[in-house]
Amino acid sequence: MDILKNLTNGLGLNRKSLNPINVVHSYTREVDGHWYLSKRVGNRERVTFDMRLDSEKARALMLCAPFYMVCDRLGAMASRGNVLVTDADGNERASSADLRKLLSTPNPLQTWTGFIKQVELQLSAFGYCPIALVRATATSTPKAMWVVPAERFRLYGTGKLYAQYEAKDVIEKATIRTGMREDEVYTLQPYEYCLVYNSQFIIGDDKKHLIDFITPSDSLSSAVSNWTAAMAATHTLLVNGGPKGILYSDYTDEMGNSQLTRTEEREVMDRFQQNYGLVGQDYPILVTRYRLGWLPLDYNSDQLKLPETDERATKAICNALGVNYNLFDDAKYDNQESAKKGTYQDIVIPDSKKICEALTRSICRQGEFITMDFGDVECLQKDRRAMADTISQAASAYGKLVSDGLITIEEARQGLVEYIDIDPSSPLNITQND
Repeated sequence: MDILKNLTNGLGLNRKSLNPINVVHSYTREVDGHWYLSKRVGNRERVTFDMRLDSEKARALMLCAPFYMVCDRLGAMASRGNVLVTDADGNERASSADLRKLLSTPNPLQTWTGFIKQVELQLSAFGYCPIALVRATATSTPKAMWVVPAERFRLYGTGKLYAQYEAKDVIEKATIRTGMREDEVYTLQPYEYCLVYNSQFIIGDDKKHLIDFITPSDSLSSAVSNWTAAMAATHTLLVNGGPKGILYSDYTDEMGNSQLTRTEEREVMDRFQQNYGLVGQDYPILVTRYRLGWLPLDYNSDQLKLPETDERATKAICNALGVNYNLFDDAKYDNQESAKKGTYQDIVIPDSKKICEALTRSICRQGEFITMDFGDVECLQKDRRAMADTISQAASAYGKLVSDGLITIEEARQGLVEYIDIDPSSPLNITQND
């Protein structure tokens, strides 16, 4: 089936659906004589997030810079891996040209580096990544692979779990929302998608048995909301100069609800125009007939702790996703290299194995295996140099023991098995120089 037609509107986040944070930019006068502030077209964007929902995580990726920054960094690190098609012994297969071609260009818009970066980004943000496979039959090699936005993907269970041993008995269907409405969905066949996840799955107890995923990013509601609110406050301070004061009720009469008359209101505006030379049909000053007082604010904006909120939110996001914060601050070079190495070992490489296992199970033929190699990553090559030094020292030590007659060559080869991959029982070819 042609999945591409059903994914036209579902391959990315619709930016038009995300309204920016609006600010007041004009004033209008209503028929009752009061002045009101008007807003731009559209609803004011919320600064609060419920990160338990996939739709809110997608919104956070668009609006919360630290959240996107950390997830994007993990994706960029994953894109350093070289993809290989091997046999069971790890040797590259020369007969898998069609599969290597698919992996080098998964779809018309992405190469492998862009594809794997998007997969890792979704794994970090959502805890799972659905991949749509464009193929003719269940056993044919796909013609293309597309990353499906997690907020548009739904997986439904049959309600049966512990007594089942086949996926078809556990998963009833998988769907992609192709339009803006919830009923605009496309149902995927089992061979038309692949699901990669690094989180814990949970099956709902409702009638639909929706399968959801619990991930550490679910706990970031406060951190993402605080950062967004802090940036909105910073924007207000920088652009509008911050709040100048507070209007309060100034009812001093016994009735407690006196207000300016129309004559008094006009007098205030005329006096303002006369003193400051403002002309025009509309007065650029907000006047109300209610009695109000003005309390000026005099405080240091540093007391809001906005930069500290930024740093705390970024650290909370890094801690939740398992990333060392030294990757994003002004740490020393050695600390940053150590942070990179730990991120590769703890997150990127384990995730790459999950991705390769899922793709191998979904698109590979018998005897084909997809693997990723990170041997050219600089921070990991230092370990290889240290390992080479260790092997050299071990070989020298065993060689001296053999030359001193303390052990045999076979015993030395048996000892070197702990350091290098050799078969100590294989024949040893020794060439002697004349």
